[in-house]
Amino acid sequence: MSKLPKLIALLGPTASGKSGLALEIARDFNGEVISADSRTIFTGMTIGTAKPAGSKSPAAEVKSEDVEEEGIHAAKSLGIKQLFHEKPYVVEGVPHWGIDIVDPDETFTAAQFKEYAEKKIADIVKRGKTPILAGGTGLYISAVVDNLLFTDAGNDEKLRAELDALTQPELEARLKDVDEKAYETLDLANRRRVLRAIEIIETTGKPLAEQQRKGPQKYDSLLIGLDVERETLYERIETRVDEMVVQGLVDEVRVLKDKYGCEVNAMTGIGYRQICAFLDGYMKLRDAIEVLKRDTRHYAKRQLTWFKRDERIRWVRNGGEAKELVLSHLERTK
Repeated sequence: MSKLPKLIALLGPTASGKSGLALEIARDFNGEVISADSRTIFTGMTIGTAKPAGSKSPAAEVKSEDVEEEGIHAAKSLGIKQLFHEKPYVVEGVPHWGIDIVDPDETFTAAQFKEYAEKKIADIVKRGKTPILAGGTGLYISAVVDNLLFTDAGNDEKLRAELDALTQPELEARLKDVDEKAYETLDLANRRRVLRAIEIIETTGKPLAEQQRKGPQKYDSLLIGLDVERETLYERIETRVDEMVVQGLVDEVRVLKDKYGCEVNAMTGIGYRQICAFLDGYMKLRDAIEVLKRDTRHYAKRQLTWFKRDERIRWVRNGGEAKELVLSHLERTK
């Protein structure tokens, strides 16, 4: 029986230091990083998602097989992104995947992330490198590590229209009423995900957890969680938000608002909906910043609630502890 490919999953709440540690581990263990973050996937959303400083590699050449099959003039029917090889987002020489892959007005589901990540993992392993899944979106990580088989529940257009007419607080209250466990763990800032969760739960009559069955294990995974004292974490969040504002968060949101509006799903995320409220005149900037800090703290608590349920996670305090675990994991069956 062939051995399963080894996978490192580095996780933790926002502002816990995942990006920096993922970079260190990738350098030390010949790795490439796959971002497991439902916000960094969007192009143009850089400051508000705390993307690591980097840039996309130069555009690739057209794939010959695509041209032979479809013809170079079939770009519109193919979709321009399908005509070109995706190039990594490079951070200090280390390839990162899953960053800047869709526009803010496009949808990207956990099931799509799973398919995307599995292809990247296969490619990284094929090239003799170590795949490192790093991020704070628990469902993305679980989708890959646990090989989640997502529900094929159909769409209920009437129910969706009813839910879409609800305010955000009303939508959250409805989720809590139908599935309190999902309410405690889902990213409530992601309106599309909350709406879809309610639709699935009410359509099938089953809690969301029962909709996500696990398939056969695909990877020999090591899950490492960054354990940061709550007070320290909150201090980091305060500092990060202040730095975002200094770096130009308001201007970033203004540009995106002009291009996409504040109603698209991506713009309802933390860091964007609060600044949108300021730009639309609903609150003063200082109040929007305070709400952003509060909402980020709440989000971090939800992330921890999700992760603390998983007994496989090895919690570490620093990079040294994490690297010892990675070394042991990679050498275990050699």
